[in-house]
Amino acid sequence: MPRGMLLAAGRGTRLGPLTDHVPKPLLPVANTPVMAHGIACLRRLGISEICANVCYRGEQIIAAFGDGSAQDVRLHWLYEHTASGTAGGLKAMQRYLDQDTVVVIAGDAMLDIDLAPLYAAHQTHGALATLATIPVPDPSLYGVVVTEADGRIMRFQEKPTPGTEISRQANTGIYLFAPEIFPLIPAGVCVDFAMDVFPEILRRGLPFYAFPAQGYWTDVGKPGDYLQANLDYLAGRIRGMARGTRRDDNLIGDHAQVEGAQLRRCVVGDGAVLPPGCALTECVVWPHTTLDRPLTLTSVLITPDGIYHIVGRAALPLAAATAAR
Repeated sequence: MPRGMLLAAGRGTRLGPLTDHVPKPLLPVANTPVMAHGIACLRRLGISEICANVCYRGEQIIAAFGDGSAQDVRLHWLYEHTASGTAGGLKAMQRYLDQDTVVVIAGDAMLDIDLAPLYAAHQTHGALATLATIPVPDPSLYGVVVTEADGRIMRFQEKPTPGTEISRQANTGIYLFAPEIFPLIPAGVCVDFAMDVFPEILRRGLPFYAFPAQGYWTDVGKPGDYLQANLDYLAGRIRGMARGTRRDDNLIGDHAQVEGAQLRRCVVGDGAVLPPGCALTECVVWPHTTLDRPLTLTSVLITPDGIYHIVGRAALPLAAATAAR
């Protein structure tokens, strides 16, 4: 039976200010932490043993998920005081993972992926490594691959300068590895899959394949992406894994007080309080957040630490956004 690895040690700097106080894996999408959606994908494949490495605000992540029993899995934690890279985290957990295929996903990406076709392709090819890809309009934000007709990777390019990309098939950070991957990862140093391990696989001519991702994926790279992920849930593009009740085109968390508020395509967190007279459109209100006065807002994130207007993919504090207009 395959085992899982969640990479959750990143800082999420591009999401600032949302990650100033909350680590990216705990950002709520449909009132459920991003990382919980990833765990659910692994569980649907039948994986119940999962490792996770954490660093930035790692104690918050560990406290939120504990031993994993609430998600019907068993979690093994690695707390890194200095991040060891995407591959370094996997290497450090080798003792839990090197007996069978390991499925690696980013604990801070929002995904609703059917991993079964990816797993089947990995087994059919007898691959050392298989990664899931998705077409993207801007390859400069990702690694991209060129494959042969059967999916075997011929070239890999990490975050190409615009206009130099070799393809638009982006690496989603969803990987399957045979146990033979571990000797290729040095221990005790910072090692990255894209920059270190994948070039070595290609250099040695080892079986390395790509397969199209089956379902929904976004890296939630910037605040606008985070808002869009919540709107995608409301639009039915993401299955399940929500907390709260659907009311018209909104999701309202447990014990939220929204009587007298006008809401259109909003996600409101558990215990949030919106005073009568509020008019919110395409907004996300974090759990246990209280607005002290009625406001009319569109495309806004309302958190205990501030209110942020989404302009493009960026988040501007409400006062700054108002001044900019």
